[in-house]
Amino acid sequence: MKNNNLLVLNYVLDKDDKLLSHQIEIVEEIAKKIDHVTVLTGRIGKVPSISNVTLRSYEWIQGKNLTNALKLLFACFRVYRHEKISIIFSHMTLNQSLIILPLTKIFRIKHFVWYAHKSKNRLLGFSYKLFDGILTSTLDSCPIKSTKVYPIGQTINKLKFPVKKSINYPVCKLIHIGRFDPIKNIEVIISSVSELRKNYPQLTLSIVGSASGTENQIYEDRIKLDTMKYVNEGWLTFYPSVLRENIPLLLSDHDCFIHACDAAIDKVILEATISKLPVITVNQEYLKEFGSWQPSTDASSLKLGKELKSAMNFSEDDLIKEVERRYSLVIEKHELSGWVDRLFRILSI
Repeated sequence: MKNNNLLVLNYVLDKDDKLLSHQIEIVEEIAKKIDHVTVLTGRIGKVPSISNVTLRSYEWIQGKNLTNALKLLFACFRVYRHEKISIIFSHMTLNQSLIILPLTKIFRIKHFVWYAHKSKNRLLGFSYKLFDGILTSTLDSCPIKSTKVYPIGQTINKLKFPVKKSINYPVCKLIHIGRFDPIKNIEVIISSVSELRKNYPQLTLSIVGSASGTENQIYEDRIKLDTMKYVNEGWLTFYPSVLRENIPLLLSDHDCFIHACDAAIDKVILEATISKLPVITVNQEYLKEFGSWQPSTDASSLKLGKELKSAMNFSEDDLIKEVERRYSLVIEKHELSGWVDRLFRILSI
């Protein structure tokens, strides 16, 4: 795109942000394929210098709803006036997208918004027709069913996740990485591994992550108290959350990723797949794309323990073939550079 008319709207640009540091990677990849891009973000932290990227901040402060809305509208209007924006891609900023929606309609700016959650959103439900398109990871990652919904995969940077040189066999060291919240079903993971250890006593489990809030901290504390016996036995270990840049090292030090969240597809299970780790999960979206370790199994009735047991029974050659097959699929459907190509086709850039 020759003219400076693309605006990326996001929540934060900060390498040290534990949840959203990957938004920098997305901006960097977009910038490789375009002459210039403007980014309007809620907070600017540690960001590498990118010659063809202009950064602006609308200084979003949690809880200051009216002030935030006014600052965002003013910032968006100023960018439009000075840089002649004609296309906006709102990434993981639905609330902000809705705030500026009237402005984009008045000035006839094409406006595409990213939404990748299974849960229905009432505001999106009645406003999606006003956007030029809803971008999501997979068809099942968005509750809206419309020709305006475009599944373009996830944004996994293969350069940040080096593949394991060899797959450890038999699988011993299991890992789970994610928020320590009820939706992640940590207790299901632990109980499934505990049960399987009766036949596979070599199994160990690392749980990496912290609760995302006060209410979820109660859940984390209860799970840790209830499983103290396993910690004392030496096969279960808990670690606090880590920076995203440390995830590749954790994955490379383990044999298998285990996961029990059946919401929209988690990036971390795709990151494990692109690192060539066997992934054990009951996530329906992942199973639809990559398949189960159990032949002829109804994915909707699949149990985590049985899925893990089936994978443990694979021969070394079959395990390697399956991991390679899944690796090829994740490169095809969810690798970052391909994601940007699909994004640009939708934006007509």
